[in-house]
Amino acid sequence: MKKSNKLLLGLFAIVVICILIVNIVIKKKLDTKLKSDVKIESISSDSTSSVDSDSIAMDKAIENQ
Repeated sequence: MKKSNKLLLGLFAIVVICILIVNIVIKKKLDTKLKSDVKIESISSDSTSSVDSDSIAMDKAIENQ
């Protein structure tokens, strides 16, 4: 193999390795950013709990008047 071909092969290998490293770093940053932005809200289908929370809110509103 010629010396120039070896140098080109080495440069190509370095570029490929750098691209892989940058992709991994960007992916990790995006994953951590998305995880911190996600908020989980619990939706309750229990009708009694919503009635209880409504009555508690009404009691507090009456006390504030």
